[in-house]
Amino acid sequence: MVEYKINRRRALSTAGKVAIGVVASGIVAGAAGYLAGMSAAPARVETVTKTETVGGTTVRETVTRTVTAGPSPVTGPPLQFVHWHYRDDIVTSYVKRFMEYYNEKVDEVLLANENYGPLMEAKFQAGDVIDMHYANFFMVSRWISLGWDRDVEAFPEIDQIKAEMYPSIVEAYSTAEGKLAGLPYFWSARSAPVVNDAILEKAGMAGERPGTWDELWEMSRRIKAAGAATYPVMPHWFNAFYGIVWDFEAELGNVYNDPELTKTFIAKDFSPVFDVNTEVAELLKTWQDVTKEGLVDPAVFGQAGDSDHVSAIVTGNYAFTPTALYYFKVQNDPSQSRIPLGKANLVPVTKQGWGVIDTGLYCWPKKVTDEERSQRLIKFLGWRTPWGERLTSTSWAITDALGSGYMDTNRLPAVRKAFREWLGDRADATLKTFDDIAATMSRPWVYKSPMYLEWANFAFPVMSAVASGTQSVSDGVKTLRSKLDELYKKFHAK
Repeated sequence: MVEYKINRRRALSTAGKVAIGVVASGIVAGAAGYLAGMSAAPARVETVTKTETVGGTTVRETVTRTVTAGPSPVTGPPLQFVHWHYRDDIVTSYVKRFMEYYNEKVDEVLLANENYGPLMEAKFQAGDVIDMHYANFFMVSRWISLGWDRDVEAFPEIDQIKAEMYPSIVEAYSTAEGKLAGLPYFWSARSAPVVNDAILEKAGMAGERPGTWDELWEMSRRIKAAGAATYPVMPHWFNAFYGIVWDFEAELGNVYNDPELTKTFIAKDFSPVFDVNTEVAELLKTWQDVTKEGLVDPAVFGQAGDSDHVSAIVTGNYAFTPTALYYFKVQNDPSQSRIPLGKANLVPVTKQGWGVIDTGLYCWPKKVTDEERSQRLIKFLGWRTPWGERLTSTSWAITDALGSGYMDTNRLPAVRKAFREWLGDRADATLKTFDDIAATMSRPWVYKSPMYLEWANFAFPVMSAVASGTQSVSDGVKTLRSKLDELYKKFHAK
């Protein structure tokens, strides 16, 4: 048994409540610098009907706008846009809009999702020209440090762009030097708890909500005792770095009010700050305990990735399913979920934050076809069109409930209407919870280090072994610390 100096979890749950920030609704309007470059072109009026399918329902919006005509057809080779697979048809529609407006040429290069990082690094090492690409933040921060990518601070509109973003997303998407690493494709949160109210009602706990992870586990004990669920929780512990490791980052930051994990895990200089007597060990001990108590379904230790995870969380068998915000939408889709309609609900943020950030950026490599053309492509998809429309973030919010890096997106009438299509009168409360999660979720500082991916891929089997009880907490913590000491020396020691 591990001896702890103090019980940090209990101390912080009483003394360090998270202050829930209210995101200002006012956005400084204007893409003046962006629009100025097109000001010499003649104006034209367009009437556009936008059609989106949302949960089986067609949503149409007709917009009349005055826009300036694009420049003459470009000369030179096509721009190169490299990305992973996700709703490829929608992505291509965005690219077509860009090409039509600017009389441009763009080649899309799609890489396999499961091997995206190594394939991108192979392209960089081969000297390929890339004008824009997708990346998770921890990928692009690594590639900036290795000299393949660059930040977007040179964009003339950068101050305006940052002013329109959530402050927490600006911080999360900035390098250790404070430079914005790319423009937002999306943000989401992993390990954001969803409650199945049908099971809570069966347990005689209708309407109850946990405010902390401790309260979630305590409610799970009561649910199990009431016989309402064999295993009350399906945790986000599947066997991938974006599974159990991301849950670890979520809970560590949430429980100990340390969203950057710089007090409990990795300091600002990227040196490890944990051992067998600190918060990391305490959290892993909690995981072992709740597994032994039968509060979590042991089937999680056989799950390999998102597909297995989603298949489990839509069964309706669990009271709590910490998951990605975009899978919360799946849980509310009667065609995909067996949870009774209206009974899958996000747990609101009250006493602590929930989840860890899940990141996607439009990134700017150093070796591009053309500086101006590559910037235009990144801003068209990652900020605004020249006529001021948030093309991609609005569409993704409507179709997939993807979070936008920009504060105004979820306040747009079309987005709120789309959320009401699948949430009904729960839409406003859910959108507020999205904002609260954005302000309070874990945003690990270690993502800014080139060592992160090596660490995360090493860590997930160790964490799985500890949580399942096949490895002791002490041995697991020592193993994790030893690996991080090695990586710190490799990447950061002077």
